Amino acid sequence: MTTANGDMSADTGRGFGFLERNPGLVPPLGLLVPLVLLIALITVINPVFLDGRNVFNVFRQIAIFLVLGTGMTIVMAARGIDLSVGSTVALSGCVAGLVLKSGAFGDGPASIIAVIAAIGVGAAVGFGNGFAVTALKVPPLIVTLGTLTAVRGFAYLVMGSDQVRNFPDSFLWIGQGRVWGLPAAGLVALAVVLFGAFLMNKTRFGTYVLAVGGDRSAAIRAGIRVRRYEMGAYIICGALAGLAGAMLVARLNAAQAVLGATMELHAIAVVVLGGTFLFGGYATLLGTFFGAVFLGVAENGLLLMGVPFYWQQIVIGTTLVVAVAIQLYRFRRQGMASG
Repeated sequence: MTTANGDMSADTGRGFGFLERNPGLVPPLGLLVPLVLLIALITVINPVFLDGRNVFNVFRQIAIFLVLGTGMTIVMAARGIDLSVGSTVALSGCVAGLVLKSGAFGDGPASIIAVIAAIGVGAAVGFGNGFAVTALKVPPLIVTLGTLTAVRGFAYLVMGSDQVRNFPDSFLWIGQGRVWGLPAAGLVALAVVLFGAFLMNKTRFGTYVLAVGGDRSAAIRAGIRVRRYEMGAYIICGALAGLAGAMLVARLNAAQAVLGATMELHAIAVVVLGGTFLFGGYATLLGTFFGAVFLGVAENGLLLMGVPFYWQQIVIGTTLVVAVAIQLYRFRRQGMASG
């Protein structure tokens, strides 16, 4: 089997015929030209964009998109979706903050336990989503739309309208630290993307997740335990949302229940922009990487140009709709209209 998009891509070509049926799929490098043009345009309008501190901040911001996008890529590969990741970021971040402020551990152990707790909370939310989708057979859109609200409610239940601040430096490192001048958050995110690429390209789990998304009936006939792999995809997505929650709290040095609002939109946007098929069966982590960079550069550029926040939201929402429309048009031309 050869992957469609290089080392950071994934496909279902291991016997299930998705790429064989759709040979027109191309590597997700189409974003490179628009990305370069966007960077050039922003730099001409405001040269501060290429300032070292600004570039550092862009990559630190992109880190959250990458972590969430990796989890969303895996779920969408299985023909699912998770609208609850933003709320999961809030709940897991609040739990991490409370662990740190409990005073039950020393600074070093508390930081490690806080990150583990955040990931555990996210995995629990993912398990709940996966159970409702696989065992109760509720459509993923409805399940995760419900948990989007419910998990946000749990965040307020845990934290209320208050916030906790001023965490130890050992914890803040994951959001604010540097390694050889590079943002630690960016390196963590890159490690997550590489993990996702390995999982989807080099393991049975990735092969079967893509097979389930490409043709669920064929996967069942092939003897794949479909529910197990769908459940696994949601758990991984939730766990990565939990990690993103810890990273966001560390970056802001504050935990509160309002964190992560609209981040589900960002996560879906970077995945779709990158070229992962919206209806399952085909995923590319390389595309997700470029999608995150594109979105991060666009948001930062709008900020530098003094564009009001509400216009930024309009641009992001419109970009998502246009990206989906372009993807569906391209896939229909390749004979993939049925998904």
